[in-house]
Amino acid sequence: MAVFKFQTKEQAVSLKLLVDTETNKVVFAEADKDFVDILCSFLTFPLGTIAKFVQKDSNIGPITIGCLNSLNQSVQNLGLLTNYNSSEDYCNTLKINIDDSLPTNYFMCSKFDEFDHKCCYLSLGTKKHYCEYGHPLSRLVSLSSPLFEICLGFVKPATKFVISDDLIVFPPSMDLTIFDLTKKFGIKSTSSVKEMTVNVTKEKVLDLLKCSFFSKTPLTDVFLGMKPLIEKSRIFSCDVKDIISGDIHITVKLVIRKSDNIILYAQGGQDFAELIIRFLTFPLGGVLCKLEGNDSLGSIDGFCKSISNLNEDRYFILEAKKRLLELSGMHYYCHVHDDTSGEKFTLFKSNEVDFDWQNVVKMKLVNTITIPPMIRPGIYVKTPEMYYMVTDDLVVEPLLSPISSVFLFNRFKTSIYDLEEKVVTLGIKESLSIFKEALNSTCALTNGLRHLLTRVKKEK
Repeated sequence: MAVFKFQTKEQAVSLKLLVDTETNKVVFAEADKDFVDILCSFLTFPLGTIAKFVQKDSNIGPITIGCLNSLNQSVQNLGLLTNYNSSEDYCNTLKINIDDSLPTNYFMCSKFDEFDHKCCYLSLGTKKHYCEYGHPLSRLVSLSSPLFEICLGFVKPATKFVISDDLIVFPPSMDLTIFDLTKKFGIKSTSSVKEMTVNVTKEKVLDLLKCSFFSKTPLTDVFLGMKPLIEKSRIFSCDVKDIISGDIHITVKLVIRKSDNIILYAQGGQDFAELIIRFLTFPLGGVLCKLEGNDSLGSIDGFCKSISNLNEDRYFILEAKKRLLELSGMHYYCHVHDDTSGEKFTLFKSNEVDFDWQNVVKMKLVNTITIPPMIRPGIYVKTPEMYYMVTDDLVVEPLLSPISSVFLFNRFKTSIYDLEEKVVTLGIKESLSIFKEALNSTCALTNGLRHLLTRVKKEK
């Protein structure tokens, strides 16, 4: 059975470019598996990881994506770990992986054994969780690659792709001749183009990720040094559906500044805080596939769409395409086996709902963003209700006492006479609206709940 090891040594990746010397722009790139795998890894990153990457300093400089940066920072301040990449087993063999997070540890219930599968609970990254019977999830279990085969990136080896300047991936084809390429990419004269080979470094990959969110020419920007102007505008200007599911009825109190009808903050319980924090756990590829309109200012949505158009059986390994494009649906399984090393349990994950295999048990994943403490060992009693404040730009903070609420008024530099409170119930519609605005603006609550503010205005 193959248990994967994370790669520690970074390797170099070369990329062949065709450059128009008259315009100093990349016409297209000819890439093999190594580079395409790196681009594909972008789609596996949770939005929290994206927020961390785009804030890092590099040649392009830090960028802001809606409220994701402020939300992610506040979650880190709370000491929560939310950015689990469910496809890290596909990313660990990349020649360049910009995600330098430590490998996720997996913990099973301490009472799970080969004979009693009742306590089949699993926790990601922490021993702080307990199963519904009160037993600690403290038994470290190793992760095997899916279907017990080694994952080597996303696309199949020995495959060449053509990639346009805006990251559209074209599959290899007999029909893709030099005549088609010159017509497709607007080359007027072959005498004005030259071939150029560049070295792709980790810093270049980070710049490429950043540029993919706001530039239509990321290859030119990164590899020819044509730094684009970073616009503080909407990156995702589309509607989103089916991002959030389930029966949501969350009661929150909105604190509204009457003079300009702005929501300063919302106050709610743990369910409200976890709803907002969960935004960071959504993988980028799954979110892009749910966008309606696909009119991002950058190139990342076009790249995602071109990946979705590639033939799964011909170009991708194992379940790689599903991992890149699905929002959720990852399932964890424990293989109970006899190992000479003494290890009895090995974990693997898959998009498959069920495996009808002998000695394979489906695991129940506990809430990976539960704000501790929740359950004490041996009993099923929750701690007293904790309330949280979520600001308009989605900074999540605990409300520790009534006194802390008083200091909020000074913080927002607003007279108490200019404030109004309104208790509302958030459902799926409101949750989706807040999420959409979290991608587009730094006023997610005000813009996402504007229909509720209109009612408040009428009631004055």
